[in-house]
Amino acid sequence: MFGQCLLLGTGIGGISTGIYAAFTNDKYDHRDRKNEFISIFCIILIVSIIMLYIFQNSSENLVKLDVNPVISTGSMMAGGKPPF
Repeated sequence: MFGQCLLLGTGIGGISTGIYAAFTNDKYDHRDRKNEFISIFCIILIVSIIMLYIFQNSSENLVKLDVNPVISTGSMMAGGKPPF
């Protein structure tokens, strides 16, 4: 479960950093921007892993399917009255 979040976070961080590098590319700027890209990748990686891990665990517990539900008509409609 955490491994899947780590893999997805790495993909999200890589794609986001690539998009950032493409949009901020300046052919007249000859600085080495490797540290900038690494820091942006790490920030996006950490945030995306945390968000994926939190929401993946909570979404698994939202819907619980009952494989063999027991339906009892007598207890719900005792005397012909609705339960509300």
